[in-house]
Amino acid sequence: MMKKIIVPTDFSEQAQSALDLASEIAVSTGAKIVLMHVIEYAKKQTVFLGSSSLNTMGTLSTGVEMDDIYFIQLFKRRKEQFAQILQDPKYANVDITDKILLGTPYHAISEEITESEADLIIMGTTGVNDWEESLIGSTAEKIVRHANCPVLTLRRKVKLEDIEKIVFASDFKELNPSYLKIVKGIQKLFNAELHMVYVNTPGNFKNEREIIGNLTQFAKENNLDNHKIHVYCHQHEEEGIVWFTEDFKMDMVMMATHGRTGIIRMFEHSIAEDVVNFSKKPVVTINLSNVTA
Repeated sequence: MMKKIIVPTDFSEQAQSALDLASEIAVSTGAKIVLMHVIEYAKKQTVFLGSSSLNTMGTLSTGVEMDDIYFIQLFKRRKEQFAQILQDPKYANVDITDKILLGTPYHAISEEITESEADLIIMGTTGVNDWEESLIGSTAEKIVRHANCPVLTLRRKVKLEDIEKIVFASDFKELNPSYLKIVKGIQKLFNAELHMVYVNTPGNFKNEREIIGNLTQFAKENNLDNHKIHVYCHQHEEEGIVWFTEDFKMDMVMMATHGRTGIIRMFEHSIAEDVVNFSKKPVVTINLSNVTA
């Protein structure tokens, strides 16, 4: 059951698209939204500023040295931006709590995920268009790598009704029931057709008949409904997933990541992060190391 959705925002167009999708999901499921912004501060300590953190002297009452007028003015500006967003009539039927935090974005978002027991994170991301580029170390990648709940990233505006076909990319080995429950939940949330795809690479090449047989058995054993099976050949898994999504006109990608633990060998964490970077379609990642059997 979807109860809490976190939407980090930097007030960009991509972040606005994330909030719009989150609001649609919230209306559909009854979930509450935490809309959060992080004012970057060098220390890892996260401080909740909130709406009452300005004292009568015009300084921030956080216990942190904040006498720099820049932070005070920035805080006021962010509160104004939040107020403008929340006054929009399209969010009238959505329970949205706004939060301003002081700290580093990754640590602040991670702490909020744990504190609010989030069921889903929706993040806007700019992505990249050239495989020679890289966003390694970005906040979005770190959240994708370590979050203990599903993370949905998107590069452009998308509506709930737009998601009709979801790519489920995997090697379909050692996926525990809890993980598959999340997969089924995401499929149900969007009422979408699930397209199971195995990317067949030269370094790990398998006979197509064998792959189809294994995936058919997997789908049967795990009671997957409304699904299709595909084998897609490419030199690299990550590029293969992105190309399959484009070639077969998919609407969303869903796959696993392991963080840095490497507990279950399905995809290296970099593959999921690369797909998040390069896919023009929304991507849902689920951290297997945080999903218990």
